[in-house]
Amino acid sequence: MRILTLLFLFLSTSIFASFQINERMQQSYIHIINLEFEAANQLLELENKQNPENAIISLQYNYIDFLTILIGEDEEYFVSAKNKKSDRIDLIQQGDEKSPYYLYAQAEIHLQWAFARLKFEEYLTASYEIQKAYSLLEENQELFPSFRPNQKGLGLLHTLVGAIPENYQWVTSLLGMDGNVLQGLGKLKSLLEDNEMKMYHQEILFLTAFLQLNMTNDEVACKELLSKIGEGYTYNYLLNFAAARLAHSLGKNELCIKVLENRPSVQGKYPFHYLDYLLGMAYLYKLEYEKSKGFFKRFLANFKGNNYIKSAYHKLAWISFLQQEPEKKIAYFKKVISTGNAFIDEDKVAVKYAESGIKNKYYTHSRLLRTRLLYDGGYYEKALLYLSGVKMIKDYFGFYDEYWYRLAR
Repeated sequence: MRILTLLFLFLSTSIFASFQINERMQQSYIHIINLEFEAANQLLELENKQNPENAIISLQYNYIDFLTILIGEDEEYFVSAKNKKSDRIDLIQQGDEKSPYYLYAQAEIHLQWAFARLKFEEYLTASYEIQKAYSLLEENQELFPSFRPNQKGLGLLHTLVGAIPENYQWVTSLLGMDGNVLQGLGKLKSLLEDNEMKMYHQEILFLTAFLQLNMTNDEVACKELLSKIGEGYTYNYLLNFAAARLAHSLGKNELCIKVLENRPSVQGKYPFHYLDYLLGMAYLYKLEYEKSKGFFKRFLANFKGNNYIKSAYHKLAWISFLQQEPEKKIAYFKKVISTGNAFIDEDKVAVKYAESGIKNKYYTHSRLLRTRLLYDGGYYEKALLYLSGVKMIKDYFGFYDEYWYRLAR
């Protein structure tokens, strides 16, 4: 009877999933963050054969789906992949409840799917998942206060909650969520100095840069993050994106171009087509129209999502206007109306300009548009010289308001 009891206990404990960040799982995670999904999948399949009870496998498969959706915005992939979420949560819930990864892994999956759903306007489910992730991470923090990976998700959530306008803070209070931007960013920045979190360094650096750019206007912090990225933009797409955005925010368009031109090789990596859009913008700020056109067209030919499509056609219309090609300008404006989504601000602005452009109503003066582009690219002296180069102000008849606005800036 004693032998049977011991056998039963052995079998009972062996059916629980474990949470093992072994060498293979570390390597697969690094491949995932570098967008090398095929290489990561090979390691995950091998781990699944040799160590199927490792619940970290489910979390890492979810990472792949999350980044694929976030970067590619392919709706068919999104619809197919989201059906796997509940199975992955179930597998993790079969794991050891005494492990700090038990609640953490569930929270990560909820949080990743919340951001994936926001891409496709599934706001209600995304709100639930954010609240669920928050409560799981807070509970895990109480149970395992020294578990550092927990701070990654909490730092992100505290920053986002803190950025909600004051008149809507009652909603987060009702959901039991609190935080502020400085608190959240502080958590993430402390992790960048933590040797225990070295494996997650690239992910945390990307998250911190993204939040810093969107939540604050801290030039010093942006410079520090750009310095921390260093040459990392040459081998990691996420850091390439972050470095390019940071450079642009600092008015360093030449550096932005250098970063994007020296992005990682596409071989073995999931394509990040949005970087072509950013490079098209960078060359447009420099008034290098042919290069700009080439990258916008490459983005439109390859990207399967719906965001920035209208904006890309809008910029092609601008280039046609500046190159005195009125028929092409109208054709591109019509593309703005008929393609993509008007979900993000850049696409909404594109629609507004296209509607007036098609009707041949007030648009702008070509010199004013060039001045605007130079200014937006950080070429302030060139912008002023370009605008001041007109001897007769009557050249701006009908555009006086914009002329004085551009000159004042």
